[in-house]
Amino acid sequence: MSFKLKQLILLIISSLSLTFVSAQHNNSFVGIRFGEAFPLGEFASTDFETGGYALRGKSFGGEAAWFVNPWIGFGIDVSINTFGFDALPYAIDLKENTPEYLSPVQMLSGHYSLATYMGGAYYKLGILPKLNSTFKLMGGLFIASTPDQFYGCEIYMQGKTYWWKTSSVDSKFSFLTGVSLEYKVFEHVSVLLQADFTYSQLGFTYLTTSGAEKYTNYRKIPLFRLQPGINISL
Repeated sequence: MSFKLKQLILLIISSLSLTFVSAQHNNSFVGIRFGEAFPLGEFASTDFETGGYALRGKSFGGEAAWFVNPWIGFGIDVSINTFGFDALPYAIDLKENTPEYLSPVQMLSGHYSLATYMGGAYYKLGILPKLNSTFKLMGGLFIASTPDQFYGCEIYMQGKTYWWKTSSVDSKFSFLTGVSLEYKVFEHVSVLLQADFTYSQLGFTYLTTSGAEKYTNYRKIPLFRLQPGINISL
């Protein structure tokens, strides 16, 4: 089990305990979500100079909120997201933009990992007796890591050469905003569809084999998530 997944589980358990102790209104809830994560802007771009070559990914997360009245609440949202790397277009672009590479670039790539840990305010709006919508505005920590990658290419004056590009990690304070449509199927159980948007600009620093800083890639990472889920009201 990865360290980030352990963190997510611990945060969800902690939020469950806190919410069970504190809940005073039926709108208070804990819930889980699992769905699609869509990279946007530079993060998804296949522009060689600025693009992140990120593919559509998967997202898993949990939420817990305590409502101080039927409309206003405060809570936490945690998520883990993974995105594939579009290796073939990148390998082609790398060859075209590096004159000393004499053969096509062979590469194997891992995936991007991204985690968010957010806290903020919720507003619940009733639409029908069993249907409501919830809006949220949050701030917190945005952490992302780039893929581990392995390259092979014939290079001028060097011959066939292989090398690793190891992962780089950065984190920043960020924001998250979202809206959900929720339908109550049982007294304390609801199903929902949630749409979230979050954004950060990170700097991924890569090191030489001796540990010295080689260069830093600055990347804008806008992210849209669309997730079905389940809420348990308290």
